[in-house]
Amino acid sequence: MRNVIEYKNLIWIDIIEPNEEDIEYIKNKFRLHPLTFKTIIPSIHYPDIDVFRNYIFIILHHPHLKENGEIQIQEFDIILGKNYLITNHYEKITPLNDIFDECSKSDIKKKEYMEKSIGFLFFIILNRFLKENLSKIDRIEYEIDLVEKEIFLEKEKKMVKEISHLKMKIIDFWRIIEPQRVVFNSLINIGVNFFGQEFRHYFSTLFRIHRKIENTLRTSKEAIESLEETNHILVTLKMNEIIRILTIVSVILLPLTLLASIWGMNTNFLPFNESVFDFWLIVGLMLIISSGMLLYFRMKKWL
Repeated sequence: MRNVIEYKNLIWIDIIEPNEEDIEYIKNKFRLHPLTFKTIIPSIHYPDIDVFRNYIFIILHHPHLKENGEIQIQEFDIILGKNYLITNHYEKITPLNDIFDECSKSDIKKKEYMEKSIGFLFFIILNRFLKENLSKIDRIEYEIDLVEKEIFLEKEKKMVKEISHLKMKIIDFWRIIEPQRVVFNSLINIGVNFFGQEFRHYFSTLFRIHRKIENTLRTSKEAIESLEETNHILVTLKMNEIIRILTIVSVILLPLTLLASIWGMNTNFLPFNESVFDFWLIVGLMLIISSGMLLYFRMKKWL
């Protein structure tokens, strides 16, 4: 399915799930290299930028955050000519669709985005694309802050799962974002050569935003790894505390069990045997021993 927006001598063609008819339409309307048509078939390609005689071909990946928290790679292709822009994708790319809808429904927006040149419209799309990615990473940073607060509220075991989930989310984002650095870096010189020096600022801005996304992801990665280590230490300390308490209880019960076993022997010459207060004397002896051991443990600062 293809949708078209025209403004003066400029045209933007947005293709979703291209079929044979869409491919033939592009072939007949634009002089594109055969390799370009092979690349826009439905498959995931590595982010790339290629310069042809009369257009620039770009492959980018969009990180789509699914409802279950997983990160899905959405590829979209851009064919950028002097007076035309072709965007091709197989899933809904939110920033791309939003801009297309704005231009379709509002002549004011269409003029704002397409009045200067097709290069400016291209900048608007990528700028929106990068800023949406940045907002998603800001959301991850917010989730990291929540985890940091929860860790010290005795929720260490619950945080193990949360930290692992956030760590995987950051790694998935990094795998999508990092390979696109070369695209945005190359775009500065390629774009300037194609559209002129006045576009250097626009394409440099895109590269700076992408670099900010990378730096934010790198910081988030370091933060979640630090929280993971802290949480592991807290879990270990809690387990050690539990083991220490159980060990002390076992040590205290050992002599009491021994005393109970001795007085449980079937002999006639045990101390206090057949005494009126034999039960209370034995219990008292047990209390004295356990109290002495507790006092000793406290003096040693084991309690």
